Amino acid sequence: MKNENHSKEQLRHQRRRPMRIFVGAILCIAAVGSAWTISQYRARKATEAANADNPVYGTEDTAALANQQLADAGMTEDADGKLGLEGVTLDTDYLAQMLESAAAEQQANQSKLVEINCTKNADGTLSYTVNGDATARPHLFNLDEFSYNGVHYKRNSAVKAWLILGVDNKGSLQYDRDISEIGLSDGIFLVAENTANNSVHIIQVPRDTMTEVTVTDENSNPIGTEINHLTRAWMYGDNHAKSGDYAMKAVSGVFGGLPIDGYMAGSIDIINELNDYVGGVEVTIEGDDLAKADPTFVNGKTVKLEGDMAERFVRYRDKSVDFSAMTRMDRQRQYAIAFEHAIVAKQKKESNAIAGMFDLIEDNIETNMDRTSYLKIAMDVALKDKPLSESDFSSFAGENKVNTVENLDEFWPDYADVDQLTLDQFFRKV
Repeated sequence: MKNENHSKEQLRHQRRRPMRIFVGAILCIAAVGSAWTISQYRARKATEAANADNPVYGTEDTAALANQQLADAGMTEDADGKLGLEGVTLDTDYLAQMLESAAAEQQANQSKLVEINCTKNADGTLSYTVNGDATARPHLFNLDEFSYNGVHYKRNSAVKAWLILGVDNKGSLQYDRDISEIGLSDGIFLVAENTANNSVHIIQVPRDTMTEVTVTDENSNPIGTEINHLTRAWMYGDNHAKSGDYAMKAVSGVFGGLPIDGYMAGSIDIINELNDYVGGVEVTIEGDDLAKADPTFVNGKTVKLEGDMAERFVRYRDKSVDFSAMTRMDRQRQYAIAFEHAIVAKQKKESNAIAGMFDLIEDNIETNMDRTSYLKIAMDVALKDKPLSESDFSSFAGENKVNTVENLDEFWPDYADVDQLTLDQFFRKV
């Protein structure tokens, strides 16, 4: 990490140097131009005053006066006729050479970009190199600028990354809990908010993604890291700020070191609270497995979710079926789209509906985001030209495996796909 930070600072310093030369040259030109303009103005006024009594222009007296005004302003002239300020001669040939040199240095600096290359091998594994040296998957998406597989990318500073978590605890997340009672983050969403055009794109991250997470002691203080389920990153914390920090760090790792701007986590209880707040949400049941959760959840039937029906629809999965958490993600996306339609309808009738939604749950959530930020995200979603749809969501490819020792599902990401998704949403090609 120290080397990564040094490389990043070195890149910034290299980029600033030609810019300082260029700005210095411009300031020099501006200073000379300003002095010349002022002196010309003064000379003209002096000439006009002199000609009030003698209307003949170009006389020896007025020309001498003009030259004296130029000299008083600090303008000089060398033996070759080059103009400059007192003690500073403006050498235009030198200035041209200086600008050419700055342009050449800028081009040379671009060739010094950190070069990340990712190659998929015949067996499906990935090989990474950084500046030609083989390495494990690098976490260099925290850089503002780099080359990835030969393409020059810059961080899109208008796009923010916000982490939204659904935690499987009952009651407010603001309550202190015993470490054994801190829940898992069952719903994990990385929101790319484009502040330039007020749009959002939502990336669903599988809860069983295997990645590096922080391991802690009985006081939720870090003692190391391990490859584990992403859903456990929150559990290893304190149900408050530490949990949020560990979750952001783990998700950042999944996305190649991408900095996360903030997080918001909510407990199970807010599902039904929000559902009732909008007067219920209509969904169409897809599949036969949900009938086990509620007999009214019949395949193909459109149901209005009311009361605790919303929680059952969003959270239910048959744990006896492998990878049921993955198929549940489709249902969570379906509900998010249907809920957005409902809150938009309410907002059209009540101008403060979205603000009221957060008033309802603010004592139940844990976040390091300020109210203005999360209200802005909600308004961007609700007030966009087109309603939320499947095209506003993404996920990434990977391999599902069963850990037969622990009898747990595991999802191993295809990091080439994760990288490209990250580049598409948070960076721009140069």
